[in-house]
Amino acid sequence: MFLLVVWLQHSFSAAALRNSKKLLFFLSILLLSACSTTPDESSPASPENAAETTGINEEESTLEETALETEVESTENSTEPEAAAQTETEAETTPVTQAEPIEPVLGGSAGGIIPVTLSIPAIDVEGPVLPVGLEEDGAMEVPETGDDIGWFERGVKPGAQGNAVLAGHVDDLTGPAIFFDLEKLEAGDEITVTSADGESLTFVVTHKEAYPYQDAPIDEVFGATSSRRLNLITCTGEFDRDAGTHRERLVVFTELKQE
Repeated sequence: MFLLVVWLQHSFSAAALRNSKKLLFFLSILLLSACSTTPDESSPASPENAAETTGINEEESTLEETALETEVESTENSTEPEAAAQTETEAETTPVTQAEPIEPVLGGSAGGIIPVTLSIPAIDVEGPVLPVGLEEDGAMEVPETGDDIGWFERGVKPGAQGNAVLAGHVDDLTGPAIFFDLEKLEAGDEITVTSADGESLTFVVTHKEAYPYQDAPIDEVFGATSSRRLNLITCTGEFDRDAGTHRERLVVFTELKQE
């Protein structure tokens, strides 16, 4: 286009050149029009157009995912009646078996109370009762302090059929402990245990025995019996410094008082 303009300027006379200015004007307009092209569909999209396109694609993707999920849910729902019918059939054909009763530990029966306090008016004793289990060597645990009483919770509850067992220290490093005067009990003395909800049971002393600490009759103290007993254990006899304990164990046997 530029060469055409130069050729026209040199080929015409001054008069013709003036007449050709109009032609140059129109040629310039034509040149400008050729430079300002309208974007076609193949040109890169503007950010606005890109956003709109992305939005459309996302909507299409969401619709496809929704359709797929609907199809899956429809398939799952269609199998639920079959599964329910199968479950009902199995329930009708499967025999119902009754659970075997759990045997009470050490031959005790159901019932009784979980003691939280113990009272022995004859020797002016009243103290808290805590549940205890077994030591690693199989011996019954004892409370950590001299003021507490331990109830062997793996055995029988006081008031249930069998031998419930409570144990306490006779002394400790500070002096006499909760069961220091236990050996003073006589037949006929009463012992009362109370649960957390205030239910109380009273037991009557029948007899007491002292045994070598390695030769106590376990079955008689912890074993099964048709009576409802509460046995109290503490140390007695001389203190064996080598063994770190007293040489004997005192057991006070009691039975539930009949109202």
